[in-house]
Amino acid sequence: MKKIVFLTFLAFINCNKKTEKKVIINADSDSLRSQIIAPEKEDTATVPFSKSLTGNGYFYTLEGIKKSNETIDFKSINIFYKRELHQKIIFDTVSVLNENEAYFSIDKDANFDGYNDLEVVNQVGNYFSSSSFWLYNKKNKKYIYYKPFDSIINPGIDAKNKAIISDYYIGPSNFYSKTYEWKGGNLILQSMRIDEEGEVTEMYRKNGKLISR
Repeated sequence: MKKIVFLTFLAFINCNKKTEKKVIINADSDSLRSQIIAPEKEDTATVPFSKSLTGNGYFYTLEGIKKSNETIDFKSINIFYKRELHQKIIFDTVSVLNENEAYFSIDKDANFDGYNDLEVVNQVGNYFSSSSFWLYNKKNKKYIYYKPFDSIINPGIDAKNKAIISDYYIGPSNFYSKTYEWKGGNLILQSMRIDEEGEVTEMYRKNGKLISR
């Protein structure tokens, strides 16, 4: 009889241990599951992208990476002269949404010195864009980056008046028009007209300062 009672007691203890162990495993299982289930990996498949132009005695190739979502990251422009690499321009942060926005040009004389310069789009919106310019240096025959161009919206080249024109909208009723001219090798804002919901402000440069009309 004592033996039967003792065996029953052992069986009861073992059942409790198993139950307790199951509870611990289940609790741990939930925490492990949260650690094991990782977020879905981003699709990082890419293919090389390139676009080429010929002119000014050079061959230009824009190189980049096209992602699976169609966006393109610019990496460099290689400039060749007689099939030899003449200059390499590296990009860090230029990205566009698709091939239609992957724009660069070699036929604009942005500083009116008689030599065409290199333009590369750096931002594209619904109603505006901006570009970076590398100005051709006739002495060393290299293209030199001119950073102030980066912040000019919708830059247009007015060769007749030797000016850079910037016309753009912000929203449906705000219009901005700015005119820049080269002075001593620097691009200077000469005049501007701001129309914000019908309220017009006009300014022009006089004696080195912008004043209201």
